[in-house]
Amino acid sequence: MEMDYTDRYLLEMTNEEVIDIVIDSYGEELKRLIFTYVKNYAQTDDIFQEVLIKVYQNFDTFQGNSSLKTWLYRITINKCKDYLRSPFHKIISHYQEEVGTYHNVPSAEQQAISNEQEKIVVNAILTLPVKYREIFVMKFYQSFSIKQISEALNINESTVKSRIMRGKKKVQKKIGGDILEQYE
Repeated sequence: MEMDYTDRYLLEMTNEEVIDIVIDSYGEELKRLIFTYVKNYAQTDDIFQEVLIKVYQNFDTFQGNSSLKTWLYRITINKCKDYLRSPFHKIISHYQEEVGTYHNVPSAEQQAISNEQEKIVVNAILTLPVKYREIFVMKFYQSFSIKQISEALNINESTVKSRIMRGKKKVQKKIGGDILEQYE
């Protein structure tokens, strides 16, 4: 993938300047992406801070082989997956299930959506396994192309397409009807 002008310009900036751009331009969408994985506001903020640290420490390795947005998504997704595999997450999840205090807190996206059908779809998507959920978020909420999703997740484009189809079928089965037709 060829670097665009803005990505070339970024290579000349200091790490502090890049962090400011990441926070201003991509901060909210990265937080929404993190929330789809962890479903916890406090943990979302913690992981976002870890992403910023990783970007700060490793920006010199960004070569522009993908867009900055794709690179940021790859880092964010990897941080989320690391957290979900961590013993801390497993202990907290187990504790919450045993105590019965775990309940789905609506995300900022869900609160902003006034249309009832969209609320139903969002809730159904959040129940999908991560491998489908991450693709839905990138494709339908962040408007990533199949190629961008493929690069961000480091999987084949055909795998992205099949996960979209399977994910749609799973959501359709949960909610019924033809609600998903508007998300083509």
